[in-house]
Amino acid sequence: MGELEDLIRTVSEKVAIGEDEVKKKVKEKQRELSGLVSETGAAYIVANELGVKTKNRIIESTVRIGDILPEMKAVSVLGRVKAISPARDFVSKKGIKGKVSNMEIVDNTASIRIAIWNQSDIDKLESGVIKEGQIIQIKNGYVREGYRGGFEINVGNKGKLVENPEEVNETEFPAEDEFTSALEIGKIVPDSSVNVVGRVIRNFGVNEFERDGRTGKVANLVIGDSSGTAKLVLWNEKAEKSVELAVGDIVRVGNGFVKQGQAGLEIQANWGTTLVKNPEGVEVPAADDINYTAGSSNNGTPKERVEAKIADLKEGDKYRQVRGAIVNIFGDNFIHLMCPECNKKVREGQCDKCGIIEKPNKLLIINGTIDDGSGTISVTFFREAAEKLIGVTPEEISSSSVDIIAKVNEALGKEVVVEGSVKRNDYMDRIELNVYEVKPVDAVQAAEKMIGSV
Repeated sequence: MGELEDLIRTVSEKVAIGEDEVKKKVKEKQRELSGLVSETGAAYIVANELGVKTKNRIIESTVRIGDILPEMKAVSVLGRVKAISPARDFVSKKGIKGKVSNMEIVDNTASIRIAIWNQSDIDKLESGVIKEGQIIQIKNGYVREGYRGGFEINVGNKGKLVENPEEVNETEFPAEDEFTSALEIGKIVPDSSVNVVGRVIRNFGVNEFERDGRTGKVANLVIGDSSGTAKLVLWNEKAEKSVELAVGDIVRVGNGFVKQGQAGLEIQANWGTTLVKNPEGVEVPAADDINYTAGSSNNGTPKERVEAKIADLKEGDKYRQVRGAIVNIFGDNFIHLMCPECNKKVREGQCDKCGIIEKPNKLLIINGTIDDGSGTISVTFFREAAEKLIGVTPEEISSSSVDIIAKVNEALGKEVVVEGSVKRNDYMDRIELNVYEVKPVDAVQAAEKMIGSV
């Protein structure tokens, strides 16, 4: 019995439907995919959709990214290159040295991460034969289930990257400018990947740091356009490029990641970010014509700290100061391992984007509840705010020289002044306060306020 017949019989038995019905579903799936997969490939997809677990899925036809399944082998896929990371050296558990590079490709159905392990294809990336915006073909890759429920395609010695593949239908992929077009800085939102073009307003230079035994570099700039300003944070090899950017230069930032900083939104530039100095055909107001105040948020207006009661907080509030007591701490896992290159979480020694990580950074995150008498709200303390809350230093966290759980327990009942932004947790259906500053309660000021309120 052949592979296809065996699979159809297995599906029929597992879900208790006739083999003819299974064959009908397979034909329908082939038509749905416009003939892009073989009958066997369509059968594997149908099996997965019906909840039938199979092994060694060998798909020789080209599939769409959105139809990729775990454990597919010999998979072929077309995609437009969205981002490429520099190759990294690694040493395997057996002591074998090698290099790996990561990239992300996209079509009209989805995007997926590609891990390239063979030197010949890494050479294509490093030499520019394959570059961002180009449509390529992955041949003979194998699929692994990635973290957070996603998949990744690995290209080993039997795999191959094909530049300029034949018979490509451009309509099946986003246009190059669709994911490289620039967004106005005033419209960026947290937790999103963006492309922006801005004028350099400030360049604070490069600083070196050490964390978890690793040294790194970071550069902070401020860029702006007619809609607003934002802090641009460049890490490691990207930080070195900051010396080329003078105040007044225009910079195009491709695939930056937006996060909430202490003074507003920040655009983080990591491995997959591209920086282009003074791109052609771009108009941005002169630096002197852009409204910027030191310490401002991305809308160009100075941040204003507002003292507030928890009962009065609402979604979207920023720079709110709340005085209250820590009445609850959630969980007992407060140290999170993070990738030093892209700041993503590291699980079982691997980063979803960058691959194997030998020396991850350690990030302190504490979740709890604060009560000010008017109500309670869930709070999250990140990095510096968490360190201030329990009185530890990054060095103590890195060296594991203190009992973090004991320190956290000591914070219970502690009265503090916290500053943060209010966001909605859709999963829990509640608002929460993301804290980026922690201060001790000023006893004199607190007493004066109490007297004044009598």
